[in-house]
Amino acid sequence: MKKTIGVAMAAACVASVQMAQAQTTLDTLKVQNLHEVVVKGVRAPKNAPFAVANIKSSELQKFATSGKEMPFLFSRTPGVLAWSENGMGTGTTYMRVRGAGGSRINVTIDGVPLNSPEDQTVFWANMNSYASLLGSAQIQRGIGTSTNGDGAFGGSISLATKAPSTVPYVELTGSFGSYNTWNTGINFSANLIGNSLIFDGAYHETNTDGYIHGTSGRSGSYYGGLTWIGSNFKLSYKNIGNFEKTGQAWNGVAACDYDGYSLSSYGINSYKDMYNYGLGRYNQLMEDLVYPSTDGGRLSTKSFYFRDGRKWNQTTDNFYQNHNILNFVWQPSEHWTHNATLHYTYGYGYYNEFRRASALGKKFGLNVYDSDGELIESEAVRRKGLTQNNYGALYNVSYHNDAWDVIGGLSAQMFRCNHWGYLTYIANEEVERQYLTDGGKYMYYDSDADKNDYSWFVKAAYNFGSGWNAFADMQMRIVDYTTDGVNDKFIKGTKDGRKFYTQQQLNIDETYVFYNPKAGISYTRGGHKAYASVAYANREPERNNFTDNSSAALPKAEHLFDTELGYQYRTANWYASANLYYMRYINQFVMTGAKSDIGEAITSNIKNSYRLGAELSAGWSPLQWLSLEGNAALSQNKLKNFTEEVEAWDTEAVHNTYAKSTLSYSPSAILNGFVDVHFGGFSATWHTNFVSRQYLDNTESSERSIPSYSQTDLSFNYTSKVSKALGMKQVTLGIDFNNIFNRHYAASGYVYYDWYNEGKRTSTIAYIPMAGFTCMTHVTLKF
Repeated sequence: MKKTIGVAMAAACVASVQMAQAQTTLDTLKVQNLHEVVVKGVRAPKNAPFAVANIKSSELQKFATSGKEMPFLFSRTPGVLAWSENGMGTGTTYMRVRGAGGSRINVTIDGVPLNSPEDQTVFWANMNSYASLLGSAQIQRGIGTSTNGDGAFGGSISLATKAPSTVPYVELTGSFGSYNTWNTGINFSANLIGNSLIFDGAYHETNTDGYIHGTSGRSGSYYGGLTWIGSNFKLSYKNIGNFEKTGQAWNGVAACDYDGYSLSSYGINSYKDMYNYGLGRYNQLMEDLVYPSTDGGRLSTKSFYFRDGRKWNQTTDNFYQNHNILNFVWQPSEHWTHNATLHYTYGYGYYNEFRRASALGKKFGLNVYDSDGELIESEAVRRKGLTQNNYGALYNVSYHNDAWDVIGGLSAQMFRCNHWGYLTYIANEEVERQYLTDGGKYMYYDSDADKNDYSWFVKAAYNFGSGWNAFADMQMRIVDYTTDGVNDKFIKGTKDGRKFYTQQQLNIDETYVFYNPKAGISYTRGGHKAYASVAYANREPERNNFTDNSSAALPKAEHLFDTELGYQYRTANWYASANLYYMRYINQFVMTGAKSDIGEAITSNIKNSYRLGAELSAGWSPLQWLSLEGNAALSQNKLKNFTEEVEAWDTEAVHNTYAKSTLSYSPSAILNGFVDVHFGGFSATWHTNFVSRQYLDNTESSERSIPSYSQTDLSFNYTSKVSKALGMKQVTLGIDFNNIFNRHYAASGYVYYDWYNEGKRTSTIAYIPMAGFTCMTHVTLKF
């Protein structure tokens, strides 16, 4: 009898565990399905006729321990280029997709736009731990599907936060490596009321001394979320914030002497030469220009000291941003889904910068004269910043059955921003006493900007025949942009026979109405997928397109026709894919070499330009523990009938016309190769990338270009399950070796000086270098 009772109790316990496990699985699937609805409006589905790269949660979590900004993860996919100012991959980081810069890449998180509406870009400077918050990421190259926010003119990136875990956990991470770079973080999840109310959160922080002098800094992000899960709905609130105080090096490393002349006479013709002469890490924002002496040595740099004896240390960028996202998902039936979101983002930031002896009138509008009637020059420190408030609402409704997948959406976004600038120190005491009367500071510009962005879209996919799918999409977007006040630019004139600078007045009030249609067809059967699509998109000018030249005609909107054609094949142990594209631009903004009426480089609308390319990917797993993968982006990026303008010392500006030339910052080849070894809990990855020559202006001149480069990373990881008696579930140990062959190269740059003198053209390059060999160790503990 006892034996029978014991068997019955054991059976009941087993059944109870199995039921609990089944319930947990069901809860997890329900949460995941509801969570995926949030990004459906901005994601390309599996059979979409577009070029897409998907990044899994496991890749994101592994990358999160590196401390690098996320563009370096994206750069492992076809056609993406990334680099950072400090050379370490942390701090201020930039990216391009198909040669198109950050302002042409649409970025969303849970469907909410991340791009700053005025600059139309994402400032990847304090988001290095976002990878730990994400469950997936999708990169669409080209126009892609309809998105919320700014138009995609090179690509779009959809980030999705993790679905809340129904299983409580705590995860601790720590990393340490070269140049005193360290990263620490915590992620956790807790069930407050069964599996119905879940509280999860995270905090991550990265500190580094930086490879480039003066780029030490601290940055990080945090997250807190509450999610209520019902039988057919999910209500969630998420607070995502990021912060930074990082040293800046946006001027790069210039290969010129005190007078701005090229160092080619010293045999310095590349960044590698700069490094060999000991000039490769100096920061122009910290030090005066330096150059080698004839005996192979180096001139000492010059530091600046305040009157109280303090030394100027570095130019710092300080920024804080906080996103609030309230989301409701409802599935009243298996066919219908509703998704509504309210969001608000607050941003505040500024940078402190030391300005060497500058004409106070030209730079700050202080028309103060010496005894000879000349405008006074003086060292000064300025603080430029902004305060942003961004409000928005999104609503999507979708219908799905065996044949149709239809989704419609509305979006409204209201952006309010105040730009301001102060002088906080003037070396000339007399001028300082005269102007720095408001608590030791002087406001030299102040302007306000409002931007309202309203859009709606409807897109439908229809399955027919055997494996065929037709896709159509229409988006309408209305943009109102106004800005007024005074800008931080001053126009030269005369008053009483002397030079006199007046401040640029802003009075911009523009409205744009855009229609963005897309259509395509795909065929999927077995392991085959073939597709073709056409799309048309529009994009309004950025703030700088308006403000850089106040006397020119108003900038025009840009337009893009995008044609994509692709084929993919996948088997159990290998795959291959090819995507061909032709992107034709009308009125694309490019730098012409022209200077504005206040002496700054400007971008102008150029009527005809295009990007033509092929993106290839392949992978093979010959053994269960070995994978070989690679991708290549090959392209031609051209301007037609382009006229540049170059300054001249002894005559008026020179104009050169090119029937066809290569677009700047658009390498014709970007290659990635991977070897992955994995067995048990061990994994090792070899990654080599190659980037071809980048031209720094639109003249296709090798003298004004960054040579091609290649570098290799190697990483090792080991994950082990741990006895529950120790209170841990698993431990992961790893080490990353970056640039293992110690290549000294520049990933980007710009033309520092460019002019004609006596008919001879002189150009000087400033480089944005990346660090040589570095390493990073990391450990992750999961409880």
